[in-house]
Amino acid sequence: MGWAETATTNYMDLMLGESPKIECPKVYDIPDEEIFIDVSRYGIGLFEITQDGILAANPENCYMVIQPGNMREVTAYAFFQEFDVTSDTDPNKETHYIKFTVHQPGSIHHMVYLVNGGRLEAQQNLANFPAFEDLKVDINGYQYPFGLDPATGLPPEDSPMLIVRVDNSLSSDRYYGRSDYTRAVHSLIEGLERAFAWRAEVLAKFARPIPMVPESAMQFNHAHQKWEFKTDEAMIIEEGAQPAAYLVWSAQLADVEVEINGMMKELMMKLKLSDVLLAGEASGGRTAMSGTALGIRLIPTTSKVRKFASAYKLAVPEALSLKSKLDDSLGQGEVPTFEPDEVKIFLFDGVPKIPAEEASTRAANAGALVGMLGANILDLKTTLRQCLILGVITKDALVPLADAEAEAALDEFEKSLMATMRAKEAQLADMAASQAKIAQATEKPSAETLARGGAGLPAAG
Repeated sequence: MGWAETATTNYMDLMLGESPKIECPKVYDIPDEEIFIDVSRYGIGLFEITQDGILAANPENCYMVIQPGNMREVTAYAFFQEFDVTSDTDPNKETHYIKFTVHQPGSIHHMVYLVNGGRLEAQQNLANFPAFEDLKVDINGYQYPFGLDPATGLPPEDSPMLIVRVDNSLSSDRYYGRSDYTRAVHSLIEGLERAFAWRAEVLAKFARPIPMVPESAMQFNHAHQKWEFKTDEAMIIEEGAQPAAYLVWSAQLADVEVEINGMMKELMMKLKLSDVLLAGEASGGRTAMSGTALGIRLIPTTSKVRKFASAYKLAVPEALSLKSKLDDSLGQGEVPTFEPDEVKIFLFDGVPKIPAEEASTRAANAGALVGMLGANILDLKTTLRQCLILGVITKDALVPLADAEAEAALDEFEKSLMATMRAKEAQLADMAASQAKIAQATEKPSAETLARGGAGLPAAG
């Protein structure tokens, strides 16, 4: 029935249904959907950073080598791929090989072995295979993406591995994430498939009832050696014989429906799926929901997706940063290298928003930004950028100008705004000084003044 695929698709729709907004010196193409489908299905997804781009590596074809004292610390990722080569002289003869690609910090090791009877035999020369002859490796099959240290002849100590992993939920006894499809989920899915088969069987028996006819209506087919009943021929009913009728299946279809509904609720609870995602009668049928009602009913699923989103915000910046460093090392970098903390990611869940709530949020954000601008915490350009990010204003609201004109207009606006604010500050200072003078003139005379004979009069000699 594809329940597992449906669940994973709904997770991805909520996390990546709207394209994420990524801000960094250079945004590379990212196979984010493939990676997070693997995270849901296998419990782990793997970004592979290559010269050609950022790729999604198949976790099914990967072994992780871990530290004996710390199973979360991976020292190598070993990928394998089996393939066959047909003989040039005998088209019916195929030779079986396996290729290993081992990623370690600062190096990638390529090896091809002959497989005979399920066992590895002699290691082969990479140049003998057209698919691998262009690999730039040393005599032992190693690549050093970040070069070698001249002093030691080894990769630099701080060289990274060109693999970025993304884990699903972890527990203390696991060295990689847990799949969303546990044994309990698989058991429920199998039970649901059986229940749907039973319902189909019941419906089929209702649609094809078994006829009950008197013996006189039956004819023996000697060719097939069986009795037959033909509905297009007249029946002769003997005296005392039961009239012709249909034997109808006596099972209650409602019982099957009750079992299916119960198992569906349990499966959705295990997968943290909301019924509104399936657009059935349980989700309100054809009745439209407000954004608040929809958001509340989606809480189980969005809490699950939020974990994926947190992993996305950690893994994608690391993958982009590694790609920039690899390009720089290979001499094909278009921008300077950058670190993961220079990458900003904004994800959108796609749940409909409430206009009143959005307006209130924008007003609060606008007030906070204006306050920070007035206190000189933010400059004008940063304030405008934050207004765009927070949705206070849209890009369409800004007048499209050439770069030079836009810079000049922003500078002029900033100068006029600062001049207005300085004039306002001077006006407030004048008002404060005037209030101080008034307060001083109206305050009661001190004891020393009274001793001199009154306010403003010299003391009598």
